[in-house]
Amino acid sequence: MEKKTEIWIDTNIIIYTLRTNAQFSVQARQLVKDAAAGDFTLRVSPIMIHECVFVLQGRQFGVNKTEIKDALISLINLKGIDCEEKTVVEEALINFTGKGIDFGDAYLAAHARAVTPAHVITYNVKDFLALGVTVETPEQFRTNASNKENDGEA
Repeated sequence: MEKKTEIWIDTNIIIYTLRTNAQFSVQARQLVKDAAAGDFTLRVSPIMIHECVFVLQGRQFGVNKTEIKDALISLINLKGIDCEEKTVVEEALINFTGKGIDFGDAYLAAHARAVTPAHVITYNVKDFLALGVTVETPEQFRTNASNKENDGEA
């Protein structure tokens, strides 16, 4: 059996599939239809999802978070689309909408939980507290690491 062709798609293909653009949407949507028909697989990187969130929220489109989440989750679940870390991306999109944090932070927390350790160092502690990861500032991390060394745990 011949292996199906896999093609990575850029953010603009996703955007033009989801939003109407007179010049590009017809071709972008046809590409998705062809993938659904089994002609090839369209691959999506989590970084492209992040870019889509950024672009769709911006001045040009002004799409609200719930619409972004719904559209992107629907897209990555279409037949013929293969999104890397799909469950992580879905979780990040849900937390991006439900927890009121930016997608990058939501993705990092979901990714950390999926690959372990679920431990994040940031100065933006508050956004990570409700996401089920251990979160510390660099200072807290150094203090805790030093305490572990002094207790003989290191």
